[in-house]
Amino acid sequence: MALKILNLEIHDLFEQFTERIEGHVEHNQWEQRLTIPSHIGQGSITRTRIRPGMEIMYTDITYEQDMKLYIQEACPLFELSYNVSGEIYCEWNGKESHTEKQTGNVLFLEDVQVYEEKKAGVSNQLLEIRLAPSELLYYAGDLAEKQQMETWLKHHRGNIDRYPDTAAIRKCVFEMIHCTYHGTLRRLYMESKALEFIALFGESDSYGSMSGSMTFRPDDIINLKRVHELVQIHFEQPLSIRELAKRVGINEFKLKKGFRELFGMTIFELVRIKRMEKALWYMEVEGLNIGKTAVSVGYSNVSNFTTTFRKHYGCNPSEYLKRIEQQTLERNRI
Repeated sequence: MALKILNLEIHDLFEQFTERIEGHVEHNQWEQRLTIPSHIGQGSITRTRIRPGMEIMYTDITYEQDMKLYIQEACPLFELSYNVSGEIYCEWNGKESHTEKQTGNVLFLEDVQVYEEKKAGVSNQLLEIRLAPSELLYYAGDLAEKQQMETWLKHHRGNIDRYPDTAAIRKCVFEMIHCTYHGTLRRLYMESKALEFIALFGESDSYGSMSGSMTFRPDDIINLKRVHELVQIHFEQPLSIRELAKRVGINEFKLKKGFRELFGMTIFELVRIKRMEKALWYMEVEGLNIGKTAVSVGYSNVSNFTTTFRKHYGCNPSEYLKRIEQQTLERNRI
């Protein structure tokens, strides 16, 4: 199932998703609960509006069909999310991310279309704290702190980045999902936990040390080069950020930021490059068709492979195969 959504402001996502699927919503002052129609799946989405420009969404759905969303983010959006179960594939501005279970993402997007896909038949549980950047800047105590927070936001602008998974963050997520308070106490509790979540993220994301380049120790460079090798070895079935960090003995923040600074690209960008290089080999040397090539380089969705191929090489895989066929015919005539 594919849906198109236009977010002109932070709170549009819940309303538009509800309208598109024609779901039933129970209202309770500042909290709404959407029950998913049975032909779409089983489960619900609970949206807690903290105040204008800030909300918490908890999704717990098992879809009957793959859910594909084309979301136009027309307003500035800063979001922290934690994926409890299921997997999420996202693509935007030629970039992509794969979110596994028990991982968290931070994003800061504006004026961009995001393609999001969730698989059918699996439990998709996701906690999101969505807010306008101005709501975050509200907490800055003075101009210096505001500038520091703006630098922090800028670091994530235009990206969906994974942040380190800590025991404190997992505990906070669990307490938000299983909150037993009602009425005003529930609202106060959820807001306080959302702010705690942001603070814990800031701590794990090394808030306050975002500006400037990293200083690499000799062992940092060795570890990052080892990660570079591992990514190239396992690009068809990529290792998670967590697994890469564990294998080389480096924290996830230093891994992500250090890799980008040392090699001029993210880990996911390197994976994409290697997949595209291998795709040409499969088509040219092995003679595989588009579907088999996509699967061979790690894409379960042929359309995602085609889109990535076109952005990387400037043409569709089918057009590339025709060129190969034409070149072969011309060589045979000689």
